[in-house]
Amino acid sequence: MSHADLTLSTWWGLSDEAAARTAAAIARSTGTRLTGVGPHSYGGRVGRVAFFDRDGAGYALVPGGTVRLGHDPDRFVPDARMRADFAQASTEWALTEPLDRFLAEVTSPPRRVSLPARLVAVRSVEADALLPADDEDDPEDEGEDQTEDEDQTEDDEDGHAWLMAGLDRLGLRPPTPDEWEHACGAGATSLFRWGDGYPEGPPYGTVPLIQEPNLFGLVIGDDPYRAEFTADPAVLCGGDGGAALCGGYGSFLSWIVLATAYRERELAATVRDGGLTGETPVRPVASIP
Repeated sequence: MSHADLTLSTWWGLSDEAAARTAAAIARSTGTRLTGVGPHSYGGRVGRVAFFDRDGAGYALVPGGTVRLGHDPDRFVPDARMRADFAQASTEWALTEPLDRFLAEVTSPPRRVSLPARLVAVRSVEADALLPADDEDDPEDEGEDQTEDEDQTEDDEDGHAWLMAGLDRLGLRPPTPDEWEHACGAGATSLFRWGDGYPEGPPYGTVPLIQEPNLFGLVIGDDPYRAEFTADPAVLCGGDGGAALCGGYGSFLSWIVLATAYRERELAATVRDGGLTGETPVRPVASIP
């Protein structure tokens, strides 16, 4: 069996010795260095993590298999605080009501998908580090008869393609939206990767719950300003670019953007139109053969 077929249940069900052997084999097949294997807990759940080093950057094993993704409104029961926060936000910002309908509109639908096991960067990286430098080979420098405005428009529209090419040159790729959700939720079926509620205060600054590594050992969904690119140029995950928090939209709208299945429908277009591709992070993925 290829290690790309490693499922979450199989990985967590291995003995410690078998897990160490499996992680070592994955390191050999991916040209990485295994840095650690061991138990890890998050949000009241316990699992096992494996960490790898690739050119000085940390990666974690994310097992695959057939997994449940998306937000299922039929099983969700909001707590009193969320209901109160939503009611206040709805009054101030004319949100779609009731709460379950609003959540269905801003999250991906419930579904089952099959995903490969992979190595995922523990932390996202700034996309501008992957964009090509301005030189004679840069298409932006070609076609001297184009106007500066036309060049800027082309750069904005092609930013995602440049990002994909930059990762490909490094032997990496971005996660698909499904892979990003699975990497974030780590098998949790709750609204957030830690549960269905959220703590007091805004999701910014020193908030251990969002800054601690999740059950796969990833620091992910830890800053609403840092929405991450995926393989789909129309889908960014992990935040809203800071719109709700910076705009003072209140606790509910600020926290909901860190829900595992949250989808900001207009953010990708805003990033592209504003020429912010280089300032938006991406979480590299290394495929397992």
